[in-house]
Amino acid sequence: MRRTDPEGHGPVRYGPPLPGDGLPVLPELAAVVAAAADRADAQPVGGAPALLESACGYWTRRALPCGPDRIAAGPGAPALLLALTAALAGDGADILVPRPCAAWWAPYARVLGRPVFHVPTPAESGGVPDPYALLETVRRVRAEGGDPRLLVLSVADDPTGTVAPPELLHETVEAATTEGLYLVSDETWRDTVHDPHGTVLLSPAEMWPDQVVVVTDLAGALLPPGWPAAVARFPATDEGRRLHARVLDILTALGARLAAPVAAAARYALDEPPPVTERRAA
Repeated sequence: MRRTDPEGHGPVRYGPPLPGDGLPVLPELAAVVAAAADRADAQPVGGAPALLESACGYWTRRALPCGPDRIAAGPGAPALLLALTAALAGDGADILVPRPCAAWWAPYARVLGRPVFHVPTPAESGGVPDPYALLETVRRVRAEGGDPRLLVLSVADDPTGTVAPPELLHETVEAATTEGLYLVSDETWRDTVHDPHGTVLLSPAEMWPDQVVVVTDLAGALLPPGWPAAVARFPATDEGRRLHARVLDILTALGARLAAPVAAAARYALDEPPPVTERRAA
């Protein structure tokens, strides 16, 4: 779809809004938000320490240990992906995404004026490009004068409902890192039900931790769709620290802060108390 000038918008393609999940708000989440509703203080850009600690616990329970200095929170995954894209590819680089991919990925590259190249995925594992197709796409883009630098992928895929087998993921991530690509792994749906393929869900950050940023949108499996909150986990490297600082700069320029009541709900959800985990399991 494309918004046009008669509608008062520019030529940035966009996807339809995400549908609601059809579920009532958890009473426990509503109580947390209500308790924080009278807070007038603003959350710091990137998230308050308590929220970052909760995000660390969430990822540590998923074999991705980290410290608060490697986490950034924002008002939804789109804001984080925009900041990451600007930090990694805003100076003339190109972006690669799988085909198909989530409808909201590509518009953020277009906002920054960067081209997006789609790489085919195997039928059984959407969200992770075929490694040979990835290498061929990188070669072709470079031959045409491009500078591919960022690959966005999703092990637990939204459009196809599939999970990439570890062996395919390993080959694709190895191909990407060998070609010098930085990876953003959208793991919003890793905790939800997927079409079974007899496989195990692994994060690219478990395989190549130095070149992968993990992004999780909580307005998926943990929070209601209308409560935008997301967290990003950065590599524990000098480059990861520079990228984290650059992303915080961009979020600051955008004024992309979490509202205090939503931040309180995000912290509660990331701690995964029984009401949250039981709702997710059900």
